[in-house]
Amino acid sequence: MTSFLAWLGADSRGPTSLYFASDSRLSWENSPVRWDLGRKVFASPSSPELFGFVGYVILPYMILTGAIEVIARAQRPENASKTADDRAAWLKARISAASLRYPPTPDGDFAIFYGTRQGCGMPGRSAFAMYRIKGKAGSAKVSSEKLEIPFVSSVLRTEGTGKASVDEWQLRWERSDQGNTSRTMFSAFCDALASGSDTKTGGEPQLVGLYREGHARLFGVVTKNGYSVSGDLNPEIAEGSVAEWRDSLFQRVDRNGRVLKRAQRQVRPRNV
Repeated sequence: MTSFLAWLGADSRGPTSLYFASDSRLSWENSPVRWDLGRKVFASPSSPELFGFVGYVILPYMILTGAIEVIARAQRPENASKTADDRAAWLKARISAASLRYPPTPDGDFAIFYGTRQGCGMPGRSAFAMYRIKGKAGSAKVSSEKLEIPFVSSVLRTEGTGKASVDEWQLRWERSDQGNTSRTMFSAFCDALASGSDTKTGGEPQLVGLYREGHARLFGVVTKNGYSVSGDLNPEIAEGSVAEWRDSLFQRVDRNGRVLKRAQRQVRPRNV
């Protein structure tokens, strides 16, 4: 009941950014009920760390919101914060402990995604890392995988019930005259959501990311439906409270969808 995408942006000098995107729909097995306000990707407001999940909802959501609060309050032990691997191991241990204490449930499988950056600045001074941690409600058995980070812009992971649709649209954009770029990856993801091909995927796209410097970022997204933050469509929020907005072509826009003066304008390819 999710479409999830993680991708890496790069320029001629190497990796520049890491992004997680998802849809906003929660659905239930054997039920027509759905809710399009489910938050699935998260950006730490105090550190260069991204989080997301697919699969069973309640347990990973509670684990991640708790972990982000611990990080924000500087309560994570120092020896669990030094390197990307240390931080991923700390998160894995929290997932294992929480999962063991959670009641077993038949549909309790989930995967948590963790993205981070070591250092800051140009390549050589900073490096991105991403992990996939798989768990199950009622079990302490947790597996962890560290994904390879390439030198060029690349899709790192697609997952969820909408994976086939996301992969199909990624291929369409990759074959277009605009090729395989960070911008086209998000555009393809938005097209997959808009296509409606996966009935368990829906709502507005959610977007979080990391640059070479600074903390993780929560992006606002503007589509034909309006503006949204973490899937919440047209919320009443203070002007300027969201630092950066993107539209479905990944253009830098304001929350009304107007392309910023210094932003590079993009055109949708004819052959997509």
